[in-house]
Amino acid sequence: MKTQVIQLEPYDDVISIRDKMSWAKTDRILLVIPRRSKILARILDIRLLQRHAELVGARLAIVTRNVHLRLIAQELEIPVFSKLSTAKRKNWQVPRPPHKVSQHNEHPDLRRMRRDLSHPIPGWQDRPVYRFLVFTLAVLAILAVLLTFFPSAVIQLAPATRLQTLTFKASASSSFTAVNLAGNLPARSTSVIIEHTRSVPATGLIAIPHNRAAGTAQFRNLTIAPVDITAGTVISTQTRPLVRFVTTTTGQVAAGVGKTVDLAVVAVEAGSAGNLPVDSLVAIQGDQGTSLAVTNLQPTTGGSDQTAAIQTALDRMTLHASLMADILDECKTELRQTLLPGDIFFPGSLTGSQVLDETYFPADGQAGDTLSLTLRMKCQAQFARAEDVNKLTEMLLNLNMPEGYLPVSGGLVVQPSSVPVTDSGGITRWAQQVQRPLQVRLDPLNVDQIVLGHRPAVAVLLLNRSLPLAGSPIIQVIPSWWPWLPLIPFRITVSTAP
Repeated sequence: MKTQVIQLEPYDDVISIRDKMSWAKTDRILLVIPRRSKILARILDIRLLQRHAELVGARLAIVTRNVHLRLIAQELEIPVFSKLSTAKRKNWQVPRPPHKVSQHNEHPDLRRMRRDLSHPIPGWQDRPVYRFLVFTLAVLAILAVLLTFFPSAVIQLAPATRLQTLTFKASASSSFTAVNLAGNLPARSTSVIIEHTRSVPATGLIAIPHNRAAGTAQFRNLTIAPVDITAGTVISTQTRPLVRFVTTTTGQVAAGVGKTVDLAVVAVEAGSAGNLPVDSLVAIQGDQGTSLAVTNLQPTTGGSDQTAAIQTALDRMTLHASLMADILDECKTELRQTLLPGDIFFPGSLTGSQVLDETYFPADGQAGDTLSLTLRMKCQAQFARAEDVNKLTEMLLNLNMPEGYLPVSGGLVVQPSSVPVTDSGGITRWAQQVQRPLQVRLDPLNVDQIVLGHRPAVAVLLLNRSLPLAGSPIIQVIPSWWPWLPLIPFRITVSTAP
């Protein structure tokens, strides 16, 4: 028969060995176990391999010098060899176990064994007096356990109280990073954006051109040829600023030096500046200035102005200042609303930190009866956070708390006793007044020792006599019909209320 020899490694386990056995295509599988290996140390492992060999239709044998494995193999009727050469040469016969327990043992005599184990009961244990004594002791033990563990009690005490008050000076600045016992705490910043529009009457006056001046201009030929004059020809003064007129009709100056023609002219711009004296319009604009001369033999008339209101620099400054003041006043209200209850606002730190938009209407230099300004500004101020103030307050109160007292939770009252003042260095100072109720510190273990095992009425008298209380204690025994307080401290619950 062909034999598949499988050399096992120290790291092999039952699963890996079964995988190697599955690849065997022979009738016999020989497992060679390495020396000093701890694999297949359990009989269950070898039993699993034996069954797997049967599933693949092969017979299993083992090569090992391990005495423990050899005994397990013999018990499972698996051939075992000490050398590989011996396994290949010899037949695979299974030796019988050296010690085989007989399957035909006689049944033991149970009655005889029971008689041998039983002992005679002493006669005094059958006496009624003894049995009554044992029953009585058992009942007393049960009662003792009930007295110890069954009842419980709740004691509510009202410790004596007093009021702790303290006034201290506090300082806040953005340069302070933490609360300390010197009274310093960090200043926080808050901001809002406010937009307002306001209008004021314009106080300045300005003359606005109303009607244009008109007149007649005489054109004189400087050449021997005729010269045509088109409508819209511009003539002007030589003074500064220039006053310009245009012809309203066409005309022609006859040929010959000194020939003239009169044409109607009108001022280009309206206003009284167009009312000119004689011989003011003496310049011709354009190419005809070399062939013609011009003048007005009569004054130009008809130009007029009208008066209108206009903004002044003072109007702009006044409007800006008043609107800025209104915005800052509203900022105080809006900024306070952004704070949480207990936060302390610093009004002296209020600033208009940034102008986001500033629009005047009408624009500078334009006429108008009123001047309007729309101002959008970001306001910023500092404040002290309530949790920082409370932390500083509790630190100082605990530092000055009388010995033997505890603070009552929820009774802290914090209020500034002066208006916060911010100096030029950005530090805000104010006086703070605080108060809180205190109660006497009571030791629950001491309370337990006073009332253990007493009736509730007696316990109340003892507690009033021994402890500083603001009111009579309330004692509740569970169950209510039980006449005494417990005998052990952990069955008593002590609570305090101011």
